[in-house]
Amino acid sequence: MPHAERASRTPRHILLLTDRDWTHPQGGGTGTNLYGQVSRWVAWGHRVTVIAGSYPGAAKVEHPHERLTIHRMGGRMTVFGRAALASWRGIGRDADVVLEVVNGIAFFTPLWWWLRTVPRVTLVHHVHQDHYVAEMGTAGRVAALVAERLPLQTLYRHHPFLTISDSARRDMVGLGIPSAQIHVAYLGVEPDSFTETRRDPTPTLLYLGRIKQYKRLEILLDVLEGIPGAVLEVAGDGDHRPVFEAEIDRRGMHDRVVLHGFVSEEEKRDLYARSWVNLTASSAEGWCLTVMEAAAAGTPSAAMAVGGLPESIVDGQTGLLADTPAELAGKVAALVADPVRRDELGEAARARARGFTWDATADSNLQVLHRVAEAERPRLRDALRRSETGAAAGLAGATLLNNAIQLVFVVLFTRLLGADGYGALAAIISGFLILMVGGQSIQVAAAREATLGHLGTDGRLRGTLRTWTRQLVVATVALSVVGVLLRQPLADVLGTAEHPWAVAGLLPTGSLWLLLSLQRGILQGLTMYAPVGLSIVGEAIGRIVCALVLWGAGLGVAGAYLGNPLAFVLMALWLSHVLAKRLGAPVVDGAGEGVERAARPLLGLVGDNWLPILGLLLLAALQNVDVIVGRHQFDGDGAGSYAAAAVAAKSVVWVAIGVGLQLLPEATRRAAAGLDPRPALLRALAVLAAVAAPALLIFALVPHLLMKLAFGPDLTQASSALPVLGVAMTLLAVAYLTVQYMVALGELKFVWVLGIVAIVEPFLLSAGDFTLLSFATIVLGLQLVAASAVLALGLRARRPVAGRGGAAGPGAATA
Repeated sequence: MPHAERASRTPRHILLLTDRDWTHPQGGGTGTNLYGQVSRWVAWGHRVTVIAGSYPGAAKVEHPHERLTIHRMGGRMTVFGRAALASWRGIGRDADVVLEVVNGIAFFTPLWWWLRTVPRVTLVHHVHQDHYVAEMGTAGRVAALVAERLPLQTLYRHHPFLTISDSARRDMVGLGIPSAQIHVAYLGVEPDSFTETRRDPTPTLLYLGRIKQYKRLEILLDVLEGIPGAVLEVAGDGDHRPVFEAEIDRRGMHDRVVLHGFVSEEEKRDLYARSWVNLTASSAEGWCLTVMEAAAAGTPSAAMAVGGLPESIVDGQTGLLADTPAELAGKVAALVADPVRRDELGEAARARARGFTWDATADSNLQVLHRVAEAERPRLRDALRRSETGAAAGLAGATLLNNAIQLVFVVLFTRLLGADGYGALAAIISGFLILMVGGQSIQVAAAREATLGHLGTDGRLRGTLRTWTRQLVVATVALSVVGVLLRQPLADVLGTAEHPWAVAGLLPTGSLWLLLSLQRGILQGLTMYAPVGLSIVGEAIGRIVCALVLWGAGLGVAGAYLGNPLAFVLMALWLSHVLAKRLGAPVVDGAGEGVERAARPLLGLVGDNWLPILGLLLLAALQNVDVIVGRHQFDGDGAGSYAAAAVAAKSVVWVAIGVGLQLLPEATRRAAAGLDPRPALLRALAVLAAVAAPALLIFALVPHLLMKLAFGPDLTQASSALPVLGVAMTLLAVAYLTVQYMVALGELKFVWVLGIVAIVEPFLLSAGDFTLLSFATIVLGLQLVAASAVLALGLRARRPVAGRGGAAGPGAATA
């Protein structure tokens, strides 16, 4: 065979991971497919190591061939962890390529760092999303998301895939897997399957496969009832068998249904040859291998027109397809009564089956394994750059690093200023965090508008940015004057009357933050995420250095705070340079004046986004108002300790802020292109969950030690409140990401939810004599209400991008 000879020239070692091998009693079509291909690969000179689930009576290790080894371990749910451990200990570590079968549950091999240099290919027979819901109800939606959808969308998305039909490929594309990554190879038929037809004298219907709920064998009983004197032969086993047997007894059909259980290959071929019609009523099939196996024996098939069955059955030529159970019953009854047509369909099916061989299937998929094994290994850095998940994780990492540096800031200045001094600084910064929502809102609006091209391109975008920068520089000067004039009233509101000159810098700092956020938003729209991440880290370093210099000059709390605006100035200058290089030099006329006009006025951008800005201002309040109220509710040390615990808990929010930098433009692009934007949200929530889980565990196990190490022994009073605040801020992070997603789609219903909760929060927090723990518990309850309502709205928001602008949420600076 030419294909086989070509495939054997470069012997490969293939590590195959599957929950069931071909010897498993419930191997079904998956097992047959694997055997049909692996047996060819081994015969062509390749070596295959299989790690699969075990079953009663199975050998732990088996060597069916000198180049084939099968390791069996674990059950249906434990094989995945056992397989990872076995691989880590050395089984298959020298493989040239890994072939992982995702049969509804992933092995998560992209996380197996010990195999990071071994390329991977993923085989998916069909998507199981609906199966989970059919078998588990509402809980199945969560299981399907965690076990199949999220891993395939995030970890596996950029890996090569194999599947068995165009229908399965379309379902995989629906999960967010790029079509170009998916290779389709139809399943084959063994040569010895082509046997002579030996019809039973009694009308005999056949079902061969696993007895699972989604296979809907009860419909086959409906078909049987419509054909008096017919018999239904059922070959196979599964966990739905007791239910099916009970239904047979209920209908009084036990004398017309024969349950064979697991059958040998010889018995299977005999059943195909004796049957009049091969049946399947499954709710989903990637291809349905039994159709071709029955065809090889000259037996036509009848099935529901789902999944890949319209590809394996040519309706009216090699078999029959139906859209409803009643239609299936009627068509099968008519076919049983028409022996001439039945034989015509059977012979046409046999002729077509000869074109489907395992040699062709095995060779086609082996070529994919060859290409992957021979391809140059991409560097992890390059892969992350290309990956949307990598971009989101990178920005989240930059935001985390920013706030890790901010923790150093906190540790330094709690010691330099003392508990009361740091409490005052935290209250001032919390006030600024609320003002920062304006900048963050404009950042997201700019990112969304730049993504859609509404700010112009190149020269027009350059003119827009230049005009807006001039306006914000003028605004900064004006706000500096206003801040000086209103410094004492503002200080009284924040509970920091003794530090008016620090508060004087609040308003101009907000204007500088607006400029920096605007630059970052345009970079996001241009998908230039690297300078955005670097500026986030640079901002934190600049803030701590500038604050130390000013404190060293004797400015105390004011110096510690004014490090913020100085750091913003430095980063804005650098980003101006980056954008100038990207957009080119400005075009000027003979007098040296710029001739490029802004695509739209800055006030127009703000005006178009006033509603989301208002809503996200409320979200910022939910993040920070508890620290401000705590300043009034508790003494200096208590307020400082609570502020420090809030800083630690907000680490999860900082992750969300970083992930949101990639979420909004990506969701905007997907929606504008007519694609489902939900994968962008799910990917963002997955990154958040990966960080939140260990953080919450640390908060729960060692809160006092964490507070002592991070902030010193004087700021540990609120350690008991830290786990509660950690959960509260995780809920806020979920709400933040969902809001970013909704803004990308032009959905603004979240504003009213946040408005109600934000109005209620300060009244509740000020209404009693609370301990630090009870105070934090009220914050948790309010965040739970807000996050639940916003997430419910977000999951229903799936419409394309509208013409409205958008805004962002609270800032990332430490309080």
